[in-house]
Amino acid sequence: MAIKYTEEFELYSYGESLASQTARVGLAEKAIDYKQHRVGLESTGEHLQKAYKAINPGSLVPTLVHKGEPIYDSVKILEYLDSYAPNQGATLFPADDEKNAQVRALVREFSLDESIDIGANLGTSIAGLSTQMLAYLLCKRPFWTVFWEYLTKHPSRERVPIFILMRLLGKPPRFKYRDFVSGVAKGMVFIEKTLSHGQPFIAGDYSAADVLLAQAFHRLQITAFHKVLESDQFPLIKAYWPRLQQRNSYKEGILDYEEEEWSECKAALYGDEENPDIEHFWSEVKRLNQ
Repeated sequence: MAIKYTEEFELYSYGESLASQTARVGLAEKAIDYKQHRVGLESTGEHLQKAYKAINPGSLVPTLVHKGEPIYDSVKILEYLDSYAPNQGATLFPADDEKNAQVRALVREFSLDESIDIGANLGTSIAGLSTQMLAYLLCKRPFWTVFWEYLTKHPSRERVPIFILMRLLGKPPRFKYRDFVSGVAKGMVFIEKTLSHGQPFIAGDYSAADVLLAQAFHRLQITAFHKVLESDQFPLIKAYWPRLQQRNSYKEGILDYEEEEWSECKAALYGDEENPDIEHFWSEVKRLNQ
């Protein structure tokens, strides 16, 4: 399916979408210029409208368009960029078979894989932490508008009741949110142990796995779990996180696309305080380390 384009690379994404951040960090790491098209999500429902569904029938962001050909799924986008420019910028997937397998295993743990249930790995658990904010943004629109659009226009039947319930309640179900917090605790313990190899990045050299952790850690900041990244309970993560922040791709792929509506949402939900479920997080870390 060819899509109209004016630049060689064009990206359809939303500023605070985790998957969109993955694609933009990857583009920055490969030093590839692109034209950005902003696609509004929960507060506008732009991703469910006909214009965007003609670009991505799945109504998901991001979509990378290269000379009119769309590439869906953020990890597939990273793979595509690495194969397109193998000698340009960072190598996201190592050529060495053993190292490649290691990176791909980490990517599966850190990514928003549609085949993995929400909360079953670190990537989907991090996404789950965002549900408080997504519910807030959904509440910017009338309930019946959200209900009708998701019921009639969203292609994922599994996601529809989740979004409708969040709009109805104005928040995610409490028990489910704590499950996400538990998943993040498990993931952070895993990362701390993995970093014990003493090398600068999660698989040694910088890779696609670090791309995914840059947006995951940034999301911890936004959802008021920021002190986790500064804690002496995770000394290796505490040293690793600044290395990700110091890369130009962190600014170019994440900070440069911060959304004002998310800043408003964070202030309304958390102010300057930590997330109300921070104690549950630390209790899970303690349990996992016993």
